[in-house]
Amino acid sequence: MKKLTPVKILILGYFSIILVGAFLLLLPISRRGPLGLTDAIFTSTSAVCVTGLIVKDTPVFFTFFGKLVILLLIQIGGLGYMTFATVFIFALGRRSSLKLRLIAAESFPALTPGNIWKFAINVLKITFLLEGLGAALLFIGFLMHGIGPVRAFLHSIFISVSAFCNAGFATFSDSLVSFRANAIVNLTVMALIFIGGIGFFVIMELYERYILKIRKKLSLHTKAALSISGVLILLSTLFFLIYESIYGYGHYNLIERIFASMFQAVTPRTAGFNTIDLNFYHPASLFLLIVLMIIGGSPGGTAGGIKTTTFYAYLAWIKAYFQRKEPVFHGYRIPEESLKRAVTILIITTLVILSAGFLLSITELHGIEKNGLLPYLFEIASAFGTVGLSLGSKIYQNVSLSADFSILGKWIIITLMLIGKVGVLSIVALLAEKKAEPVRHVEGKYIVG
Repeated sequence: MKKLTPVKILILGYFSIILVGAFLLLLPISRRGPLGLTDAIFTSTSAVCVTGLIVKDTPVFFTFFGKLVILLLIQIGGLGYMTFATVFIFALGRRSSLKLRLIAAESFPALTPGNIWKFAINVLKITFLLEGLGAALLFIGFLMHGIGPVRAFLHSIFISVSAFCNAGFATFSDSLVSFRANAIVNLTVMALIFIGGIGFFVIMELYERYILKIRKKLSLHTKAALSISGVLILLSTLFFLIYESIYGYGHYNLIERIFASMFQAVTPRTAGFNTIDLNFYHPASLFLLIVLMIIGGSPGGTAGGIKTTTFYAYLAWIKAYFQRKEPVFHGYRIPEESLKRAVTILIITTLVILSAGFLLSITELHGIEKNGLLPYLFEIASAFGTVGLSLGSKIYQNVSLSADFSILGKWIIITLMLIGKVGVLSIVALLAEKKAEPVRHVEGKYIVG
């Protein structure tokens, strides 16, 4: 038996949590109807991978206990289970081994084994503080919407956790469509999505810089994450506001259009909520959403996708190549290793998405012939980016398109969600062990482009 590497243990850990979650969801106390094994694993995977794609109407099909299980899976998946494991072991008074620190660091790239404990504690503190604040604001928003105190409290807790963890699971069958004009709900959910998706490294740096006053300047990573995220959100908001006001939801009032455009620009950062039925959107808007879902949020947070910094590193590399200059950002040269990782991630991501599209075109041939390819590409991007947005089932109400898939089709989506959660580089590391080459081959002439 080969020695388990940190990456393998991390992935096996997620598999274990998913299976436990599926078992709990299969219990009669968790559901109000029949639930197949594949659908149970699909739901558990979607929760742990903080995706939000559903094959059962969450608020209707699952009982209070079932929703509690889903909420717990979302929280564990959003923060990374190794964060909890690290804190738990230290809380027992045991000194963590180097392997534990290495495994935990796999959940948050750029961490060193030496600072994982402090980081994990800070992650939990920040998370519970922001989720609590978000729940309080949502509670007020739901009360103003006419929802009773008890139901408003339960909804606010679930939505706050789901939004901060970028999960997209909702306790309303229409997601948040009924609240498209509710300023408190819209702004609070958007803020939770953005903060959760910006990354814990950025949050901590901002706290140290502007609250504690102990940091003189922000790191290149924080500047990149904030500026790139801001530009993507601003440009996509303007596009949706102008384009869809003309062709899509122009019949809504100005406030609703502004909120809808802002919300739809933020939620592809891998949150998965929606305040407008996505079927109202035109192909150009849906294509933009696909791109935004694949890009996702920033590293070290609850978001998925290839990450904003990876996307910019690739653009910077292309620009530098044509200008014959070195790639820079805010006066700093982007490390060569980061550029190599960015290019590798994009290439593998492209291969994964194309492979999934090819396989689904075989397993879901009838549906694609009937509904076209775009809804299925949208579902693929949503699964890989751990977003949860969907154009919806063509057969059932209030569920994702994945509910219409065959068993094989659902397992393709399950695999995509797992890859999106653990990251393509972790999957590559799992499949290909590094081996030192004893000799270097003679360089040959090789023409590309």
